[in-house]
Amino acid sequence: MTAFGLEAASDDLAALAVRASPVGLLTVALQAVGAQPDPWQRRVLASRSRRLIVIAARQSGKGSVSAARALHLAVARPGSLTLIVSASERQARIVLDRMREMIPFLGADAAGAGDTQRDIRLSNGSHIVVLPESSSSLRGWTCDALLVDEAAYVSEASWHAIVPTTVARGASILVCTSAGTVDTWCHQIYSRPDQFPEWERHTVRAQDIARYDKEFLAQEQRRLPPDVYASEYESVFAAAGDAAAFEPLMISRAFEAGRREVTNPWDMSDMFANE
Repeated sequence: MTAFGLEAASDDLAALAVRASPVGLLTVALQAVGAQPDPWQRRVLASRSRRLIVIAARQSGKGSVSAARALHLAVARPGSLTLIVSASERQARIVLDRMREMIPFLGADAAGAGDTQRDIRLSNGSHIVVLPESSSSLRGWTCDALLVDEAAYVSEASWHAIVPTTVARGASILVCTSAGTVDTWCHQIYSRPDQFPEWERHTVRAQDIARYDKEFLAQEQRRLPPDVYASEYESVFAAAGDAAAFEPLMISRAFEAGRREVTNPWDMSDMFANE
């Protein structure tokens, strides 16, 4: 039995889905728990752009998109290296855990050859590595794909340090984040298509996702300061001067993360529990 609570799909079916597209991989994984990818997830995963930036609401499934895209590339391109960077190592490892949940659906030929808390190695020689957000640790790599998770909270210095790792192999870059403040590098990329025309942009709001509990959103709108709600659920960047408004939320989230152990990243049963 897998952590999904169901047997993984047959090797032939899973291998066919993975070869077809990362949409196929995510679809097979979610079908195991009676779900389907959201339309926005399908659009992002079907994109052939080498530069993607996704500004998405909390709990919209952006981590699953990053996982499916990275794992598909690792399977399709033997010997490849994928780097995952986030503001904290714990946040980046959540994406890594989602990948581990998907591995049973890949078929025997792509089974894991070993992993640690910070990396996954596949039997085809591909390597997926989590890097903490630190400009000194981000140098010296040459990757085939780069994922920047919760990019609004990754420093500009780290962003500048990691981008050159993509040059030698023409690596793809996927930036996924909830909206932060306007004084960030990801806002500059997102808001200036004239200056950064190579980037494909996607905006995902909670109210546009069918599985979101509308009553929960109404409660959150009453609970949170307007700028925080807009950033967390409407994918709106806040003014730079409002950064302090996020501090209580970030502190609360950090303590909650320390108390909770995620045993099944795909379990959505308490995703929208009332507070």
